[in-house]
Amino acid sequence: MRYITSYVLEDLAKKMVFVGGPRQVGKTTLAKAILSEAFPAGRYMNWDFDEDRQDILQKKWSTDNTLLVFDELHKFPRWKGWIKGIYDVLHEIHSFLITGSARLDIYRRGGDSLMGRYHYWRLHPFTLDEIPKGISPKEALDRLMTVGGFPEPFLDGDERAARRWRRERFDRVLRRVIDPISYFSHFFEA
Repeated sequence: MRYITSYVLEDLAKKMVFVGGPRQVGKTTLAKAILSEAFPAGRYMNWDFDEDRQDILQKKWSTDNTLLVFDELHKFPRWKGWIKGIYDVLHEIHSFLITGSARLDIYRRGGDSLMGRYHYWRLHPFTLDEIPKGISPKEALDRLMTVGGFPEPFLDGDERAARRWRRERFDRVLRRVIDPISYFSHFFEA
């Protein structure tokens, strides 16, 4: 389990929990691990999966689902008001874990409609304080120095694959920044 797991579990007993952080840092894996370990009767729903999206919008889950995990919910335009209403009505029946990209942190700063209803945690890549079982401290340091702390390349330990992973990640991040700029640039041309 990841370094924030015990804190997330503690907070789930009191409020909703939001887990944000960079893409591919392990937020979904963390949420699914919490479900299987601590809330086996819970339910995972991903906004990006059509069937789950319909279940989310139609509120199709069981009262037996002690934990409801909503992954990528911030992609729903009215997500804040939606989750506020769900939480206000159902927080005595369900616990709520909301996961999403680093943008979740930006969204949570705007407005106060959810104030007092949640705790936010940011998940970071692996560090020496968080060495997965089966990896020695020396090997962990070597991996951190050569392939970095993101879970996929770190656990794989392959430098060639890690370079490929970083290149693909950089391309995706760069496209996300440049594409909006090129789209809007024609508005500012003389």
